[in-house]
Amino acid sequence: RTTAVSADVQIDDVWRGDGLLVVMKPSGLPSQPTRSGEQRHLYGALMAREGYVGLHHRLDTPASGLVLLTVDRRLNKSISEALKSGAIERRYRVAVLGDPGTDGVWNQPIEGKTAKTTWRRLTTDGHASILDVTLSTGRTHQIRRHAAEAGFPVLGDRRHGGAAGRAWGRLALHAWRLSFTHPATDE
Repeated sequence: RTTAVSADVQIDDVWRGDGLLVVMKPSGLPSQPTRSGEQRHLYGALMAREGYVGLHHRLDTPASGLVLLTVDRRLNKSISEALKSGAIERRYRVAVLGDPGTDGVWNQPIEGKTAKTTWRRLTTDGHASILDVTLSTGRTHQIRRHAAEAGFPVLGDRRHGGAAGRAWGRLALHAWRLSFTHPATDE
């Protein structure tokens, strides 16, 4: 099912089952209300459509990809706990400036809190690389900050990427996989 948020933004359902919903968030759409008062956001559009949704994780506005929501309040606690414990695997495809090597872990603290980003290079031309990234924690701008601190900023990242922010038309970060055990069905 697709819901029009405005004439130019669509939200596509990817999966729905037993109180959970996974949608594809487009780049440029905030996950939730912003400080600037942006009226168009994923949460508001889905609340209008569903009547209730629980938003347990977010994607940065310029990022795209999969977002997991509850449409049954009884699943809120178990989904929240699964995200905090790392039982929900979140994977991203990210294009970075340079070649960080074949694989690695970035684990610099973010704002004094533990943060762990694991990555594997999928391809490179020496000037830029595509990484498959897995988060063990979920700090604000975690992938973007870790990549920039390591010297391999995300292409299109205008906040943390320096010159790499101008090298691509949008943030080259996409949440492509969510893997978890359904709390109601154990599937």
